Amino acid sequence: MKKRWMSLLMAGVMAMGLLTGCAPEPVESTTAAQAEGTAEGGEDTSDLPVLKVAVMPFLNSIPVKYMVDNGLDVKNGFKIETVYFANGGTMNEALAADQWEVGTLSAASVNSLAIYGAYCIADIGHSEGGLYTLCQPDSPIAQVKGSNPSYPDVYGDAETLKGAIIATNTGTISHLNVIKWLEKLGMTTEDVEIVHMDFPAAYQALMTGNCDVAALNPPTSYQAEAEGMVITSSLTSLDVPQFDSIIVSNKAFNEKRDLLVKYVKAFFEATDALQADPDMQAQLLYDWYTENGSETTLEACKDEISTRPFVTSEEAKNITVGDSVQVTGEFWVSQQLLDESKFPELATHIDDTIVKEALGF
Repeated sequence: MKKRWMSLLMAGVMAMGLLTGCAPEPVESTTAAQAEGTAEGGEDTSDLPVLKVAVMPFLNSIPVKYMVDNGLDVKNGFKIETVYFANGGTMNEALAADQWEVGTLSAASVNSLAIYGAYCIADIGHSEGGLYTLCQPDSPIAQVKGSNPSYPDVYGDAETLKGAIIATNTGTISHLNVIKWLEKLGMTTEDVEIVHMDFPAAYQALMTGNCDVAALNPPTSYQAEAEGMVITSSLTSLDVPQFDSIIVSNKAFNEKRDLLVKYVKAFFEATDALQADPDMQAQLLYDWYTENGSETTLEACKDEISTRPFVTSEEAKNITVGDSVQVTGEFWVSQQLLDESKFPELATHIDDTIVKEALGF
């Protein structure tokens, strides 16, 4: 076991080294037109207000890329300045230092609201698709399916999972997937060993046999599936709906409301366009992953967008903003991942007036 732990740690170190070499640092960037202070039509944009927008190397940042590439920010009277982060955890750490004003998060938004005083102002994407726990096909876990008859597509049981090493990025929606999976099998996190790793490192640990299970998100989840790994659970198979949400810093919420209305309007212009053209969306996602150092295929990107659709402007009118955050927050508290005294902060940091003004409902 000691040797296996050392191998697991080394896999994490090596993968992190690879990440350091190929992934962008958290830097600000602008469109070429913005860099020149003019829009494509030639009008001066240097006086437009700026929003610092956090982006990650995942699907939920594609609307931001589309907005910038197509000038939807300038069209709506503001400019986007992007700030890159590897994951939601690092986004939250930077939130405390006001390094970004608006971004898109899923499970990590619980800490954004409860600890850092940010606000959830819209739900913009179905984030449960592609969130998988996976194991090797010859694992004992993969030999047991439907042990809980209420969840017939879920693999494993208390016997095969007891003491398993599970690698994942803790504090993220993938961590929630692990906890829900264990719960459906009558287990808790005390019955397994959860090891924190970024997703590429967890993927490598799974592929090299240095963990029993990896809880991954796209594109690593689709990559592992394509390599023959068995999907032991997913938020879909566990009946756990989740949304990606637009999160804004406390300062931006209180000082830049008019600008946030414009941002939300532009964001849903982007999601409408993306949902109307799946081929364009898949290519944009493929380019985004490639640009940010992730290996994937166009086919995998097509699979991802089919299982994780964006919310359109019409669908948004029928969604209760923040419900997903509250559900996740309740579960965090039950697992002692969030102090119970902080839970009431969630309800006071959910606001639906901005999206209603932006979309006119």
